[in-house]
Amino acid sequence: MWEVRVTPCGDFDNHPREYKNFTVEPLAAAMGAEVVGVRLPDLSDEGMEELKQALYRHKMLYLRDQHLSHAEHEHFASRLGPFAVDAYTQGVPGHRDVHPIIKEADEVTPSLFGGGWHTDSPFLPEPPSITTLRQVEGPPYGGDTCWTNCALAFRHLSKTYQDMLRGLRVHMSAANNFATQAKLRGEAIGFGDASKQEQGLKGSFHPLVRTHPETGEESLFICDTYAVGIAGMTTHEAHPIIEFLVQHTVQHAFTCRLRWKPGMVAMWDNRGTMHLGPNDYDGFRREMYRTTTAGGVPA
Repeated sequence: MWEVRVTPCGDFDNHPREYKNFTVEPLAAAMGAEVVGVRLPDLSDEGMEELKQALYRHKMLYLRDQHLSHAEHEHFASRLGPFAVDAYTQGVPGHRDVHPIIKEADEVTPSLFGGGWHTDSPFLPEPPSITTLRQVEGPPYGGDTCWTNCALAFRHLSKTYQDMLRGLRVHMSAANNFATQAKLRGEAIGFGDASKQEQGLKGSFHPLVRTHPETGEESLFICDTYAVGIAGMTTHEAHPIIEFLVQHTVQHAFTCRLRWKPGMVAMWDNRGTMHLGPNDYDGFRREMYRTTTAGGVPA
């Protein structure tokens, strides 16, 4: 006799801590928080360190009414660490590391960039650590971004299952994403750079349970978009594990959802989260800009 699935409970700790340079207001029980009382370009060095600590704790932070220029966005992001090489775009003119994500009002597409649960570019040998995103223009409704706390999801697995997962290595590749995009659009989809496309298709093997280099927290490194296998397993063996872990991790109890407004900036830690942006705003223009911070080899 099977038991009815119950909502995860207990072990939720998204409480705010006190900071000297700003105030933090949690968004949801599982993760996410709003930073209040500061404009990003005005953060002192002490304030930046506090912001990083808040980010590691809450996994995603957002601020209202920032209205950053490309130069301000780029300068702030550079203080988080060296920029990652973006796998998909070349940046805006004069700002190589500020990448546009724009959907015009008359654009109708069956598949949207970032529309499935994913962590950014996990197929790279050294995936990015932190992503920042800002909105210049957005729809009156729709165009939200959702995140899920992969560390919290790992803690809600049984010890037996946790022990089974430690030591496994997940194969992250863009091959399935390429094939899906090509089929939906009826065209060849790639990175536009042969070496990047080769790496995207080849992918990388990473720990399925990774340890955060700053906090020591264990987290599932799983991805609905890019996880294609597990080292040493056949496809039939690996698929049920990947499928279960994705469905487990994206339960509502582990998530938060942000309704964007122009001028907002959000940032998240790819080492402990997945995210998605639903394709639900046809007929409205959405203009966003993104940066990614370099990360090391997952361990």
